[in-house]
Amino acid sequence: MDEAGAREQVIEAGKRLAGRFFVASNDGNLSARLDDGTFLVTPSSVNKGDMAPADLLKVDADGRVLTGSRKPTSEMKMHLAVYRIRPDVAGIVHAHPPAATGFAACRIRLDQDVVLPEVVFGLGRIGFAEYGTPTTEEIPRAVEKEIGGCDALLLSNHGALTVAGDVMQAFYRMEVLEMYARVRLVTKILGEARPLSEAQVTELFKVREQQGWGGTKHALEDVDPKVVSTIAEIVMEVLKARDGR
Repeated sequence: MDEAGAREQVIEAGKRLAGRFFVASNDGNLSARLDDGTFLVTPSSVNKGDMAPADLLKVDADGRVLTGSRKPTSEMKMHLAVYRIRPDVAGIVHAHPPAATGFAACRIRLDQDVVLPEVVFGLGRIGFAEYGTPTTEEIPRAVEKEIGGCDALLLSNHGALTVAGDVMQAFYRMEVLEMYARVRLVTKILGEARPLSEAQVTELFKVREQQGWGGTKHALEDVDPKVVSTIAEIVMEVLKARDGR
């Protein structure tokens, strides 16, 4: 994306994050990959709903500040790690939406007991990154282990991360993630959840692939659909065995 367009998207997504209370005070951070291989990142200690385009910093792949007078987000290492692993990603959103963050704090995964087709269509698999101390190399390493196979993940005791081909699409995925976390929370309160069957979930992933709803391109998209289906079935069996069900 060109720089002007990317700056507009970051500012708009920041306002929406603050407006939906997905971040509080100076929480959260966003970034965008530019056409020239550099990156825009949000500044530290700034409310994401109050940012102006000039507040954003441009950095290189090593995190060196190229333009901007503020201090870059303390989670810049996490963003750059994702961009290194995922050349298809050009927008990242890290936030603390209450329900999703609650699941992350309880270390409860959201990719088990699927109850809505929409979460498969909109997000695919929801990853889970183990806890790491913020601002250190621990979080980038934890994220690196998961982000290669998903576009949304919970950060243990730390919130959520979504990625996409641009910042606004990453924000929309954050919306879907939080919506799904709220639905799962309601099902836990009611205690009568009826998860989709393994066969139904497998079929949903096949439809997602066929319709191209993943947004970003992963390696499996070039694999025979029968292979994709088989892999999905194996994954569901492993999750089922791990939970002792």
